[in-house]
Amino acid sequence: MQVPDISIFGSIIHLDNQFAIVQIPMIGSCAVPLEIRYPKAVDLFAWSFTGFSGQKITDPGCILFLASQNTDGFSDLSSVSLRTHTGDRHVILNPIYAPVSYDKISIAAMAFVSALGSKSVPKFDALMPILKPGLDAILTKTESNDLDIRRGYSADTWLVNKIDFVPDCMILRSPAGYACSSLSAVRFQASRQAAVALTTAIPLNAHRADGAILSGNGRYAAARVIGAM
Repeated sequence: MQVPDISIFGSIIHLDNQFAIVQIPMIGSCAVPLEIRYPKAVDLFAWSFTGFSGQKITDPGCILFLASQNTDGFSDLSSVSLRTHTGDRHVILNPIYAPVSYDKISIAAMAFVSALGSKSVPKFDALMPILKPGLDAILTKTESNDLDIRRGYSADTWLVNKIDFVPDCMILRSPAGYACSSLSAVRFQASRQAAVALTTAIPLNAHRADGAILSGNGRYAAARVIGAM
């Protein structure tokens, strides 16, 4: 492996055999992550800048979501080589897991659900434990919007109103926890109340569900669950 000229130090937030979340500091201009050069067979699934709030900049950094194509690809992760729009970065990772603030987890969760697609649903269960506070934060915003979702006539069908993009994944929150499914069909339904009918690839447990996140095409929206079983 050819080591890039610029080396920086990063830290591990989450690590298992196939998925990793790491954070790196920003140096110079905000370099946009493009792909992982090393380790091989590792995909950059999602990323997000942190430390930027309006005109205030504190501890600027970047959170990276990595997915290995191999079942044991992250059994030993000590460094990552990253291609950015301003050049390559070699990231040396601290083996001690970094504590993560609530704000960073919220940012990470937004990046994750924005990147979520039908092919990446299997990543959900592995990362959900660490992202749960961030998913909760996304759903608190349902109090200030008018997006509602309700069960249809079958266990795998849901009806959502006023959505302005085509989703391909659905995340549902209930007392049993979070569950995620890709959508096998999305169609417009006109009856007494116009709605978009979503058919999940697998039935999601709707018992006392109180919130849903719809994701697709780089976007997401949080919705209240109404008329839940």
